[in-house]
Amino acid sequence: MRTKYIFDGLMLHCLIIGAILLFILLLLRRRDLFHWLSAGFWAWAAFALYFFITPIIQYWGDLTYMETRLALTEGLPRMIWVTGCVALGLLAFFWAYFRYRPGNPRWGLDQESWPPGTWIIIILALAGAAYVMITYRGAFGFEAAPVEIEKSSKFVGKVTGYETALNICAAFPIILLLMRRTTRMLGLVLAGTYLLSKMGDRYDRASAVSLLIGVSMALTFVRGRKWPPGGWILGILLFTLLLHARGHLSFTEFRESGKMTVATSQDEIKRGEGAIMLSSFYLKSYLHDKVGYTYGVPLISSVVFGALPRRYFPWKDWMVETYLSKINRAFGMEQLMFGSKSSVIGDLYGFGGIFAVMGGMFLLGFLVRKLDGWLAPQAPMAIRAMGVVWLSSLWMMLGSALLWSVALLYLTAIPFIGVLLCAKIFGPSGRMALAGVK
Repeated sequence: MRTKYIFDGLMLHCLIIGAILLFILLLLRRRDLFHWLSAGFWAWAAFALYFFITPIIQYWGDLTYMETRLALTEGLPRMIWVTGCVALGLLAFFWAYFRYRPGNPRWGLDQESWPPGTWIIIILALAGAAYVMITYRGAFGFEAAPVEIEKSSKFVGKVTGYETALNICAAFPIILLLMRRTTRMLGLVLAGTYLLSKMGDRYDRASAVSLLIGVSMALTFVRGRKWPPGGWILGILLFTLLLHARGHLSFTEFRESGKMTVATSQDEIKRGEGAIMLSSFYLKSYLHDKVGYTYGVPLISSVVFGALPRRYFPWKDWMVETYLSKINRAFGMEQLMFGSKSSVIGDLYGFGGIFAVMGGMFLLGFLVRKLDGWLAPQAPMAIRAMGVVWLSSLWMMLGSALLWSVALLYLTAIPFIGVLLCAKIFGPSGRMALAGVK
């Protein structure tokens, strides 16, 4: 009986969110936006997974984790409040998505040809990614270099978290190679190599799943279709479940641990980050309502100073320490949800409550709608490739902290920026400028 209110709260949540998602599904289908290459489809699928399917699984599963978190808050009133926040966030997001038109970026790039210097950018990006994977990720059996990390997951040595994540720079070159018929086989080989390297990576599972999704998107696009073969979709689902069940173990460790069974894998999936997302949202929203909001200071600090090594720039956290010292001290309770995520809606709630959720989700809906234009048939090839890279990661970004999402966006865009610079410098307009021709 002590968890009856949790069942009631989850049932109410699923009914409300399910009705909203069904309504949005009908709108997406009516506007021909419910397909594999649509940003609206991937946003809808992510929200359905995090806020509808997962709560249903929890309803029939172990509620111990949720019960513990709710015992620290207001119980059922907090569940109802969070359900309302999620509902308003979804409505704001898709209102903006349906309201605006997709973007039409060109930025001096040709539709089907690469600017001079693109091969150099591809080689540099792949070489840099390979170095990071071997040095810091332990790919292909190499021993990963030690990295200094505090209990709070802060990188305190010469190496930053951004540097150890630079392996995701490989995504854009791989997708760009897949977009062109003459280099498609090379792209497939490199994609397979990247996925094999992730088998030994204990922490980076998301980039492997996103790359596999990106490969399916690129091949679907070049074939002029809206959906990949059913075997692709089934393979992506099984691969995702395998990595999720593996947890933070290498594949070899997972196989030798004796946990590679159906029952153990099911338990790991039920206890994973996605399964406890709603529970984390309950606790995080309660703490922010009681202690205060961050107003986006951690995100701004990370964007501006995140790439600086803390050993040489120990002052890089000054914004957080100056403006959020009271919140940081009070958030000792948040260690209860260490490693868990409350989704992008929960992250926005920490910025400023329900108003930050509505405003932030409206802005995100606008930006996601613009992403549809990056995959338009008339878009330049390099822009289509960048669009595929970002769209293939959208499912994870919407379930993560904005800080992580922003880092992913600009780390994956580094080689794309290089291609843009090549187009500006070595393209027709750039050559004319260098020659002094007006």
